Amino acid sequence: MDIADKIRKIEALIAGTKSEGERQAAEFAKLRLQQKIPAQPIEYTVRLHSRWEKRLFLAICSKHGIHTYRYARQKYTTAMLRVAKPFMDSVLWPEYNKYASILLQLTEEISTDLICKIHWVKEEDETVIAGELPMMSGNQL
Repeated sequence: MDIADKIRKIEALIAGTKSEGERQAAEFAKLRLQQKIPAQPIEYTVRLHSRWEKRLFLAICSKHGIHTYRYARQKYTTAMLRVAKPFMDSVLWPEYNKYASILLQLTEEISTDLICKIHWVKEEDETVIAGELPMMSGNQL
């Protein structure tokens, strides 16, 4: 069993325990395991597609005690962090991908449901025009 598996099991124990002492002991064990990951921290630039994905990424970083930041004039959806490569590759990024796919699926379901409530339009009903748009009168676009 590698360190990432041990950390995931400890996180499950932390989430499921009701005893404060047991939770603290598990958090200390998790910290000791994280410190065993040998590598110098690397500065990562993580470019996310939406504010929701960034909020998700920040929550996961915060959960692991990782501070994120952004340089002046970087897009709001960019997150910078310094973390060891093994930790990023085996713990942080896989966890983000897992939750990001759930977020995308939920977003699709909610969007489809909302659009259906407004007015259902099939993608096949969309008109494709080759060339110039015909002249329209009044309020039509």
